Amino acid sequence: MSCDKNKEMIQAYHDNELEKGKEAYLFTHLSGCEDCRNYFKSLNLISANIPKEEFPVELENRIFKAIGSKEAGKENKFFRRVFVRAVSYAVVLFLAAASLFLYSQTKDYKRIVEDMSQQIHTQAQTIDLLYNTLPPTVVNAKYEHEIIVRAKM
Repeated sequence: MSCDKNKEMIQAYHDNELEKGKEAYLFTHLSGCEDCRNYFKSLNLISANIPKEEFPVELENRIFKAIGSKEAGKENKFFRRVFVRAVSYAVVLFLAAASLFLYSQTKDYKRIVEDMSQQIHTQAQTIDLLYNTLPPTVVNAKYEHEIIVRAKM
């Protein structure tokens, strides 16, 4: 095995998770490998300096209570999602109704504009007819003080 695998076995040994059958192999390898032996010593030093205290019972109870409150929070999130969906659907329906109402209003205004443009067109035709039926006007200019310029050559 490589030293990386043996270092994983050393970590498992310090965590009390190494199988008893592999311990003999690990210690045989440690007797011949300086690098792994130094790694083992450093982990021993670290584990010796870490205080091994038991967790208080009330800590476990607080953890279980926190887990229970998070599960209750998940139920609240479900109801919030349902509420948000319902509100968003209501808003969509309201906007659809408002757009239909405004569309009908614009149709009415469009009809009014079309009536007005037809009326303007009719009035323009009437004005053209009246203008063309008037007799032509002739303007004769009479000059009172006429200036005549003659050249003498």
